[in-house]
Amino acid sequence: MTADAPNNDDWLSSPAPAPKAVDGHPNVLRPEDKKPAPSKKAPKRPGKAKTLAEELKDAPVVAEPSAKPESGAQGGPGGDPGPASADRDPGQGPTPPGRKAGRPLGEIWDGCPVKALGVNGDFFFFLDRHGQMRITKAEMKPSYILGLFGRIDLLRTRFPKRNKDGAVYPDNFDSQPCNFAMVQAAFEKGLFNPDGAVRGVGAWSDDEGNLIYHTGRELILKDARREPGEIDGKIYPAYPPIPEPSLTPVKATAAEDTLALFSTWNWARPDIDPMLALGMLGVQMMGGALAWRPAFWFTGDKASGKSTLQDLIRWLHGDKGLIQSSDPTKSGITARLGHSSLPVALDELEPGDEGSNKERDIIVLARVASSGGQWLRGTADQKGASGNVYSTFMFSSILIPGAMGAQDRSRLITFNLNPPEKGSTKPVIDPRTQKARGATLKRMLIDRWPTWGERLTLWRAALAKFGLDGRDGDNWATTIAMADMLMTAELPGEAYLEQWARKIAFGAKAQVDDIGSNSEDMLTHLIGQQYDVYRRGEQWNIYHWLAVAGQLPAAPRELVLGAADAGMEPGPEERAGAAKRANEKLAKIGLRVRGEGDQAALFIPNKPIPGLKKLFEHTQWSNGVWSQAARRVPGAEVTQATLAGQTTRGVYIPFRSISGLLSFPMDRGEAEPAPKRPDDWEEFL
Repeated sequence: MTADAPNNDDWLSSPAPAPKAVDGHPNVLRPEDKKPAPSKKAPKRPGKAKTLAEELKDAPVVAEPSAKPESGAQGGPGGDPGPASADRDPGQGPTPPGRKAGRPLGEIWDGCPVKALGVNGDFFFFLDRHGQMRITKAEMKPSYILGLFGRIDLLRTRFPKRNKDGAVYPDNFDSQPCNFAMVQAAFEKGLFNPDGAVRGVGAWSDDEGNLIYHTGRELILKDARREPGEIDGKIYPAYPPIPEPSLTPVKATAAEDTLALFSTWNWARPDIDPMLALGMLGVQMMGGALAWRPAFWFTGDKASGKSTLQDLIRWLHGDKGLIQSSDPTKSGITARLGHSSLPVALDELEPGDEGSNKERDIIVLARVASSGGQWLRGTADQKGASGNVYSTFMFSSILIPGAMGAQDRSRLITFNLNPPEKGSTKPVIDPRTQKARGATLKRMLIDRWPTWGERLTLWRAALAKFGLDGRDGDNWATTIAMADMLMTAELPGEAYLEQWARKIAFGAKAQVDDIGSNSEDMLTHLIGQQYDVYRRGEQWNIYHWLAVAGQLPAAPRELVLGAADAGMEPGPEERAGAAKRANEKLAKIGLRVRGEGDQAALFIPNKPIPGLKKLFEHTQWSNGVWSQAARRVPGAEVTQATLAGQTTRGVYIPFRSISGLLSFPMDRGEAEPAPKRPDDWEEFL
């Protein structure tokens, strides 16, 4: 640095004088004491001023800042309004940077017919001019924007496109500022997830239990009708319309006429099945508004009227009011449902090949739909697809697939149809009449919906007195309560409740007893598996070996005494000796029996012993999962036992808790004729 160069440290030796006092307060500058800062003008650019003036010609005028709020008002602690934010109410303070004056938060412009819903990752969600939900990425082509707004004149007015002379193009608009405004509005609305938030056509209920029926064109509320849109944080987009409820005064006999028509089928439970079928129809119509939706399955031999019943149900719901198929897949059903709560009717869902997952996947979907749960599946982009299902499922087939577990059976009401009686005539069903009747029934349910909560409570209590509670109460009470609401607007009396509850409990007993549990299914599978000790094609299964080890009277005499003496009656010593040898054989696959008769118990280990793994191979209890089911069996005792010289932990299950084990003939086992045994058969004995 030379002597003539300026010294940047000179300010240290020349401090500024202290500011003069104002009204006795030091260090406060008077306005006249303030010196204006030196002007830093940029060099003039020829012609630029005129161009800038043209660009600012249509710029919005920013409102002057409002007065600072008092302490405790909007803003930070102590009344500090904090930094400018896009989340601030447009009426409070200056317009946030990047948003035109007067544009409400989250709106493309004030009163814009296209509504922003929010953003999720790379995707932006809007309701278009028709109210349909549209999903797009940030950069939108002019044709796509026009598809959302539907009016070129509207876009031209808000976002005019000018030529170099400033003239507005009559049939075009400037898509870039429109695109920017749409993206900004979506960001201001915040994050948006359509799963569970979007509700399509069908019945729904709000947080207070009030009915919202979405016809596609409009929403039918408690006391009004309105266009599709947002209600309490839920989005009801516009959809192609479904059949609407009747607008004319309802016909009082519509429910009675439908009940009489259902009664023409030859039901296995003729005293309750027609009434339950009527209730099923109501559950289908109001499915999305219900807290619980049972599934329904109609089964019967050929020519029992299953397909005709499917046709009747379809006509009662009207065109596009029901999703029906004879060759469905899970993905096909979810694609057709979208965000709607329309009912699903599937005909001829027969058991498929053992290796096929088609029926199982559909049954799982019906299980999820009972409580409005969420389904998930993978996609090519690894992000996955999901959605909630609020539909009521109805099936019909000759046989019910065996893929249905206890958790599925517990959600199901089954109807058995017998072939028509000789001399009976097929019911005449006019589609137009049934469509009009279905619209009337839908109107009845909407009008009587305010009674639903109390009505369901009454039926739950009535059925619980006869043993139908819990999940069974969910199924049967929901169905009969819906039938009752169709039959009359009045709440049921005590005598009526008891009469029907008694009949339904009696008719449902067989089905409820057959539901069982997952642990029962596991044990049924286990005792039914073949166990060929010497691999000689013997027709004995685990049940037979347990009967020998537990010294049950039904134990096959061939396993107790040997083939040569199978005609003799074994004594206590023979039974005890055979039981000991049978336990030695069972120990090789991880099983053991202690005690005898109805006091016997079966030990199932926790460890995945190879022999036991083989018995549960390709089942839901494979690889040791059987131990979880075993612990849920009534009377199960968690302990340890010695198997083939090794101690392992597991569960002892009483024989009396194993369905079918003690209910076989207790005098002797009648096994299938066994093939002739080799000479070394006696080595077992």
